[in-house]
Amino acid sequence: MVPVILVNWNGWRDSIACIRACLALDHPARILVCDNGSHDGSVERIAAWARGETPAPDVPDSPVPLAARRPHGVAILDRAAAERGEGGDAELLLIRTGGNLGFAGGNNVGLRWALTRGCTHAWLLNNDTVVAADALGALVRLADSDPAIGLVGSVLVEYHRPGRLQGYAGALDLRSFKGRHLGIGVAASDPAAAMLVDPVRPHERCYPIGASMLVTAAFLRDVGLMEERYFLYYEEADWALRGHPRYRVAIAADSIVYHKIGASAGSTPQGLSARSTGFLYRSRLACARRFAARRLPWVAACILSEAGRALLRSRTGRAIGAVRALTGRVRVPR
Repeated sequence: MVPVILVNWNGWRDSIACIRACLALDHPARILVCDNGSHDGSVERIAAWARGETPAPDVPDSPVPLAARRPHGVAILDRAAAERGEGGDAELLLIRTGGNLGFAGGNNVGLRWALTRGCTHAWLLNNDTVVAADALGALVRLADSDPAIGLVGSVLVEYHRPGRLQGYAGALDLRSFKGRHLGIGVAASDPAAAMLVDPVRPHERCYPIGASMLVTAAFLRDVGLMEERYFLYYEEADWALRGHPRYRVAIAADSIVYHKIGASAGSTPQGLSARSTGFLYRSRLACARRFAARRLPWVAACILSEAGRALLRSRTGRAIGAVRALTGRVRVPR
């Protein structure tokens, strides 16, 4: 049994669709929804659907079949109870984390549940995704093929354009600490080919895209939980850097996940909002400070240059976000 951990923040409709896709998985799983202090009644709405009290929201455009059945049991826990491993045998656990803990903080509550329960793997999955039925099984098989593998990523496909990849992995430039997705826009019909078309470069470090990544219990015990200082973005790159060289990152080309792209953070396929960009650059600076502090002035100069180019292209949101990050004015929502 693998716990599937979703972080929810005011996104109950997306979360129910994701849960329904997970209920159709061909690998045993339990679903943990870590709710980060939503103010839209997410916990109550998801629980009402799970108990059969309300219908599921319509999802006419889903690229994968969604299960018609409800979970076999639902339990609502607070953070302390979850981290003690409570929840009985309920297939769906709804966990109130107690506040907006960010991506890492919310996931860590679920990861502590998994460690307490003695799980060998945990799957971190964005709530704005739906997954192929064999997506989890493919991740587990690859992780179990080599004890040196600590993190396994899925191939991300654009939800609204399922013929195109969002990316098969991330790559972090160890000079500027700028991250990029590999394989963007490549035809989704042959994910393995994207790895040849757009490979990791010598000065880059590969990491799984955070919308879908499996982590092993051995990695969690040796490397630790996700770093919560980032709040949003760069958590998976940080994990890969901390795990290297003892653990390596692997990508399961046959694990397909459809991602709506930035539903919670406010980004779209057309670009990042000022809010999203602010978090992105804030986390980029934090990552550089942690792993290569001497390069921090250069990283800041790169960000300033990127802000200038964004202004020239009338991408004011990106420029505003960069300036906010450089001046320490990125506000964490509560």
